[in-house]
Amino acid sequence: MKVVELRDLSRREAPIHYLREYTAVAVLEAFGSKSETGVAFTVEQKPLGPPDISVRVLDPVDWPILPVSKALRDHFADMDKRGLLP
Repeated sequence: MKVVELRDLSRREAPIHYLREYTAVAVLEAFGSKSETGVAFTVEQKPLGPPDISVRVLDPVDWPILPVSKALRDHFADMDKRGLLP
């Protein structure tokens, strides 16, 4: 399972300053086939340690949800670490 790209990434303003909420369209690839799905995710900055990232897959996917969620969570964590999230 691999996240190829994110399209239409947008940030929704949250009333709590340590929460950042995003929506996007994720292009996923597995077993030689690609699929698009809407995702919403939240990055919660903890006082100590790495941020907590929760992912919601908004559209049905043809693959098991746990590998999809893990791939998305890892991709979002990497983007956050590199400062690529708005």
